[in-house]
Amino acid sequence: MNIDKILPIDLYHTVSTSELTLENSLRIIQVEAGQQVDLLSFESGTLAVVCTGGFFSCNVFDDIFKIENGQVLLVATEDIMEITPFPETGFKGFVIYASETFLLNRQRLVYRNISSEEIEEMQVYIRLINSQLARMSDLRSKIVESLLRALILSLQQDGHIADDKDSKIPPLFYEFASLISRYHHSPVYFYAEKLGMTSQELNNRCKAYSKISAAEWISKYVLLEAKDLLTKTRLRPSQIAIMLQFSNYDTFSRWFRRHTGELPSNWR
Repeated sequence: MNIDKILPIDLYHTVSTSELTLENSLRIIQVEAGQQVDLLSFESGTLAVVCTGGFFSCNVFDDIFKIENGQVLLVATEDIMEITPFPETGFKGFVIYASETFLLNRQRLVYRNISSEEIEEMQVYIRLINSQLARMSDLRSKIVESLLRALILSLQQDGHIADDKDSKIPPLFYEFASLISRYHHSPVYFYAEKLGMTSQELNNRCKAYSKISAAEWISKYVLLEAKDLLTKTRLRPSQIAIMLQFSNYDTFSRWFRRHTGELPSNWR
């Protein structure tokens, strides 16, 4: 089994960088009914689509996904092959685009229903973000980063991974992966306690299902995150080490070299 396919919903990482140009990295569009917007012109990044009228339809890897009034969709822009023109669907709602230089996304397509109260809450976030974008403050990138992450996480919570609707993968492994995405390079016993079992029980479950140990699960997952952060952000390797719960850069460097044969600084 390829554990890369078991990804939790919360896989969005905002990226702090002084060189970030918010105007190019973040777009928030309120679409009137049937108004045409060329979303395929966006570069690699994340689309969050909230439908308040008509419907939104797109082709992702030759599968057609459709959301209607009162639903939200999150999808990587590079996965979209075609979007049905809005004049044909009467789509009305909000489209939020964040480039991968601002918001890392290893998330597969996710959708869910969204209540009117949640849409009102989303609009509050959008107003706050827009007010910061209008300012010339040195702190605005950090403020927008926090607001955007809160907005995206509120939109995706309790969402359904579209291509896993009929998955036979035990829920334990999604929960395990979700914990790793939060606590990163922590020991097996830490995760076993979070999952309500002993280290040996977690190891046995992992080996029985995937033929690899719990420690290997953690390493494979954290390595995936480390490579993403090294290749898609301007963060220093020492910053990434701290983000991934390593005690210091030297420990992270030795660990990374053991798994890849290269130093983190050379991976870029």
